[in-house]
Amino acid sequence: MDKSNQAAEAVREAADDLAVVHTVLDVQVPAEARNEEVDQALAQADQLQEQLDKSVELLQDVTKTLEAEVKNRAT
Repeated sequence: MDKSNQAAEAVREAADDLAVVHTVLDVQVPAEARNEEVDQALAQADQLQEQLDKSVELLQDVTKTLEAEVKNRAT
């Protein structure tokens, strides 16, 4: 379970880092200076953020399930 918690935390940190990168790009690169590639990168960053958020939720669910199974086996 510790590994599952560590994995969830690592994914959460990656998601946070990606959000910072996205925000910096979105704020610091003016719309008139953006090209199609920058816009695509921002859109992809949004998609990756969503995937990472879902992965964190899934890992948290797995951890809860494992914890419940350990409790059930201990009783």
